[in-house]
Amino acid sequence: MKELKKSFWDFITANVMIVLAVPLMIISESIQARYLGPENYGKVALFLGAILILYSFGLSWLRLSIIRFGKEEFIKENHLRKTTADFFIISLFSFFVISILFYSFKKPILDFLEIEKVYLFWVIIFGAFISLIKLFILEVLKVIRLIKLYTFLFRLASKLFIAFGMLLFVLSIIGISVIYVIYIYLISDILVIIIAFSFVKPKYILPLRFDEVLIKKMIIFSLPLLFNSWSSYVITWVDTYVIKYYMTLEDVGIYQAAYKILNTFKSFFGMGLVAISTPIIMVFKTKGEIDKIKNFYIKRLIPQVSFFAMILVSLIIIFSNQMFHIIYGDEFNSSIIVFKILVASVSFTMIAYGFTAIYTAFDLTKMIFYLGLSSGIFNIIADIFLVKYIGIAGAAIASFLVFSIVPIIWLFYINKYFGVTRKLALLFPLITVIIMLINITNIYFMIKLFTSLFLIITVFLISRRFNLFNKKDSGMINNISLPDPIKNLFVRFINFASRK
Repeated sequence: MKELKKSFWDFITANVMIVLAVPLMIISESIQARYLGPENYGKVALFLGAILILYSFGLSWLRLSIIRFGKEEFIKENHLRKTTADFFIISLFSFFVISILFYSFKKPILDFLEIEKVYLFWVIIFGAFISLIKLFILEVLKVIRLIKLYTFLFRLASKLFIAFGMLLFVLSIIGISVIYVIYIYLISDILVIIIAFSFVKPKYILPLRFDEVLIKKMIIFSLPLLFNSWSSYVITWVDTYVIKYYMTLEDVGIYQAAYKILNTFKSFFGMGLVAISTPIIMVFKTKGEIDKIKNFYIKRLIPQVSFFAMILVSLIIIFSNQMFHIIYGDEFNSSIIVFKILVASVSFTMIAYGFTAIYTAFDLTKMIFYLGLSSGIFNIIADIFLVKYIGIAGAAIASFLVFSIVPIIWLFYINKYFGVTRKLALLFPLITVIIMLINITNIYFMIKLFTSLFLIITVFLISRRFNLFNKKDSGMINNISLPDPIKNLFVRFINFASRK
């Protein structure tokens, strides 16, 4: 239970940081959108997407190997020198290869992005390299259990730096332009890297120790993730590129406005869960406590997380009209329906976030490859068809289908892997979809509100019959060091939500 206590406080801290980061992100996005307009806002999105091409296609595939092998090395030897050395051997070689390939297509890439100045190509290369270093150091923070610092830097500090940079435009200290916005994002990453390295003891990573056996293990483990990284990039950005092909930069900006808010809420719901669940699952696996993963985590925690995600996502859908008007103004009204369709998928995505620690710990990377490849192909086909005939709403539908179907497959696969039959976690995302459909109709707001709340209350009452919460869960709460008022609140809720 010691790991649970640590992770609970990590979870609380992580979510507090994310809550604080949300308004900062909203402020920075609002300034960009209002000062740049939809067309230039779309240009910024495309430029950042170009940086992510290099990062996703040549670098991010090694991310899980740091937590997978670095955590084991750290537990056994109190350092991760071998993981660090081997990570940089593989990643720098990969970076070199992908940069050469990217350079070979420099002209068509710049033409598609509508970038006239050739030197900006090297800004893209530099941005990808910065992303590599940032990836490494933030994963190291998770390995050495500086979860609070990781969350602060990844979620709060970066948003602080970006928001401060945007205020320079508001105060007319510098004139706003697409390239200056890009520079602010890059400077933010550099500051995060500097701060993160200052908290890592040199003895953890130095002197470097190269290990040929570990290199082979990291490559074998990560190779399926290389293709998954490609498919992840396709899933994230194919909507934008297809919209740019069939429509205009203004439409790109309108779609990206919805997509960026979606990513903010996905981070709000998911990243904290991944950060704190990975150490728990790794410890359970290392100690051979598979029953705890099966009975505590899969059977009980995943459905409970899905339930709370349903409530929060539904509330976001209900009040998204007011939210978008405050953030973006009237120019981005077309983003609202797109956002409602996209954000409904977050209830499904939470299931996948919950399983991330499991497929990392149990080396289920082949399944990641198969799902990534098939979902990437599906998304491309769906986008080409739906965007052509429906517009940006079609892109949202294509993404919703991918974001929803993949977690469902994961749930059935993990359940089969551990011999679990409980599928209660799927009920709550389905209710979220119904609430989304209600809220994209043209009926009165109050009717939408009361109908949605009635559904949430009804599904809560139904879930009690399926033992979603159990009075035995109070024992887990009592084993966690919490202030008495908070502990009593949790216990009372569990007792109320438990079937009599």
